[in-house]
Amino acid sequence: MGLIHRLLLFLPAHYLHRYELLTPSDSNAHDDMSSELKEPLSPPTSSPTRLPIWAKSILTFISPSFLQNNSKKPLRKITETSYLNGVRGLAASLVYIQHLLYAHWLHTGYSSSPGRDSLIQLPILRLLFSGRFMVAIFFILSGYVLSYKPLQLARSGSTKTLYDNLSSAAFRRTPRLFGPVVPAMFSTACAVYFTCYGAENFSRDGCMPKAGSLWRQIGGYIPVLSRMLDPSVWQEYYPPGLPHLWTLPMEFRGSMVVFLLVLGLGNAKPLYRLILLIFFALVFLHLGRWEMFLFTSGPILAEMRIYRKEKSMEFERDSPYSKKPIYKETARVALWTGMFLGGLFLGSWPAFQACTSLGFRHFCALTPKPYTGDEVAQQYFWISIGAFLLLLSFENLEILQKPFTSKLAMYMGDISYGFYIVHWTMLFTVGTVVIGNCKRWLPYGYPNYSVGFFVGAAITTPFVIWVGDVHWRAFDDGAVKCARWFNVKCARKPE
Repeated sequence: MGLIHRLLLFLPAHYLHRYELLTPSDSNAHDDMSSELKEPLSPPTSSPTRLPIWAKSILTFISPSFLQNNSKKPLRKITETSYLNGVRGLAASLVYIQHLLYAHWLHTGYSSSPGRDSLIQLPILRLLFSGRFMVAIFFILSGYVLSYKPLQLARSGSTKTLYDNLSSAAFRRTPRLFGPVVPAMFSTACAVYFTCYGAENFSRDGCMPKAGSLWRQIGGYIPVLSRMLDPSVWQEYYPPGLPHLWTLPMEFRGSMVVFLLVLGLGNAKPLYRLILLIFFALVFLHLGRWEMFLFTSGPILAEMRIYRKEKSMEFERDSPYSKKPIYKETARVALWTGMFLGGLFLGSWPAFQACTSLGFRHFCALTPKPYTGDEVAQQYFWISIGAFLLLLSFENLEILQKPFTSKLAMYMGDISYGFYIVHWTMLFTVGTVVIGNCKRWLPYGYPNYSVGFFVGAAITTPFVIWVGDVHWRAFDDGAVKCARWFNVKCARKPE
């Protein structure tokens, strides 16, 4: 007991976050916490059990960020776009739930065939595991965040600053996106080689076969990463062992398209720029490039927000005491509420048997030709429309933004990219062991199977969040800093 007591003296103090800000485009944003603390007991300096500084640093680093003492970091203020980070955190969480609950029948529509009558299959309720809809939201958010500051510079007429900003962003985009992926590939290769990847209901299908040596196993991901970086291939690519990273090549190409559009339209008048952005978005959608429609929708929403902000400032300056008539405000709220519900409904589009499902069968005839004949393509069309309507309603109804500025939403937004990258490997390693054992401990059959599964999932999820937190601080934030440093080193000095 004496030894345990001494070790406890060296554990880091536990604190709670007080998140006040996360602007999606602010890569320098830091977590912050503040609380009044009691001074921890200090052991005698001559104690032989004192941990080395390096050991304390490691223990502090691998502990979750919300358990660390970050009281010295400045408080972060909520801004008008902070909620977008909370939306991103929720989207990453629902993607995780889809992969955790992955079952074909869940992705068929309600009443689409005999036996398909679970309440969880109903529209809107099925959003709990609609990962593809969350991906669509991710893409719009990326386009928004990447274009918001450049569009502000374009409106201010700062052409040179606009060019410098876009040049820096395009230069940093590749290491920013793919740098954090390398550790995930390394850990997945090790898990496959040491036969820790895949068991129970989690299949190893689509994973690389075990190589003759560990170095060959790791080296097998070099052509995989090269394929993901190839901008000339537009087909969907599912990296072996990490199939959820199929979104990253699209993210990379979409980012470049956003940079090109903002650069090309930077000197256009704001109204013409908005019209042309809408035109390009509709062209992409018509050509079957739903992902480019989503990325282009981001600058559209950003341009509209900047316009509303300018008009609001003019209105307050000209009429500081006037208010909008109540009937106009009621109509505005009703319009955006209807758009919010419409976005949720279309985002619920099932992957399979949608044309025989309750609520969706009447929309199938309206699907454009490039998306007909393929159920997945049809789903992408409708969820893309739904994602745009949903975020458009968020942008215009502040009451919808409030849940996404909570501490939990902000935290999940912070770790969202790291959490997204690591969750698949964690499910196929830790998840297979924990969930598999929880199911075996209970007698076979319903409902014991479900109870065992959800108990195992409840145990696994905190570990996934923990690893995602560490990955965010070590590799995600590290990639941002390294990319910025490299950009500064390579940039031409001003004359």
